[in-house]
Amino acid sequence: MNPEEIVRKSPSAWLKASFEVPVWMYRIHLGFLFFGRIIVIVHRGRKSGTRYESGLEVIDRVGGELFVFAAWGTKSDWFRNIEASGVEELWDGSTRTAASFRVVPENEAYGILSDYEEHHRTSAKFFFPRMYEGYDFTDVSRRALASSGVVVAFRPAVGNSQASGN
Repeated sequence: MNPEEIVRKSPSAWLKASFEVPVWMYRIHLGFLFFGRIIVIVHRGRKSGTRYESGLEVIDRVGGELFVFAAWGTKSDWFRNIEASGVEELWDGSTRTAASFRVVPENEAYGILSDYEEHHRTSAKFFFPRMYEGYDFTDVSRRALASSGVVVAFRPAVGNSQASGN
């Protein structure tokens, strides 16, 4: 399977609604209940300037960076927005802070996705086949996913966080 063979599925209404749950939880100060597995980023629409809050699953944490996977690649709205305008705020547990980001190179993304599959097998088994038609948990599929998707690393600003009571 090469990257061209991975067919991204459109998210179901149920899956779209589930993406909103973390944002609601953070808004009512219950973000700590995700135990660091979910963050929320605040960003502006690239055309409208509208403020958006997007809940994202953290697939790894290494050296102060939080890694997330843009399931719909460079077509993910949140990804296109942060490319255009940056990240206004990152909510993680009970803190809110400014953050920078970088797009992770393919080889590094492959390692991060492999570790995620190994350590979060249940989540991977649930989400990957729902997002990618034909994903079969082989090395070939994993490499195709790493080259077709986008792994983003967020780095919270040091010394610029505020407790929000989440």
